[in-house]
Amino acid sequence: MVVWIQFPAFPVHFYHKEILFTLGNMVGRAIKLDFHTQHQQRAKFARMAVELDLSKPLVTRIRLDGKWQYIEYENLPTCCFECGKIGHTSVSCSTLAEKSSQPVAGEMVSAQRNATATPPEDRTGFGPWMQVTRRSRRGTRAVEKGNASEIPGESGSNGKDGKGKVLQKNKESLVEQKKEINQRKETGKNGA
Repeated sequence: MVVWIQFPAFPVHFYHKEILFTLGNMVGRAIKLDFHTQHQQRAKFARMAVELDLSKPLVTRIRLDGKWQYIEYENLPTCCFECGKIGHTSVSCSTLAEKSSQPVAGEMVSAQRNATATPPEDRTGFGPWMQVTRRSRRGTRAVEKGNASEIPGESGSNGKDGKGKVLQKNKESLVEQKKEINQRKETGKNGA
């Protein structure tokens, strides 16, 4: 399975194809570098495609120049945070089933910690922090189905007036909503 991985907070002086491919081969089989990584146009993270062996657990970190370099995976279908393998969740994990059926107190705390966002300094095992959370570049759609050019609550809008006017209408609507909220707050203060 080929996936994109990121090396967050990757040191700029390691942005060399040979170094990145060596690191990628430690995770799986390095396929290619992201355009921005290859041309050193992004300093937040390095990104590359690797082919993973699905029978092995995911690699979560690599020792680089005496420090841990964490690895984040993009768009993983399902991932078990107990055994680190792709294809199932911790609910149906055979590794977890092999462990004792009665968890001890430390294991319960560990399971609770894995269920929540793990702070960066506690990235020793598997957890949600391994998955990249990508921001959507698109805003939310006004209408999911039907006439997508029509904005709910706006009569007579056929979408022919262009994005600028639609955005202006949305802005005006938000301004009106804000005024109403402020008026309610003022009424609440005066009435109390």
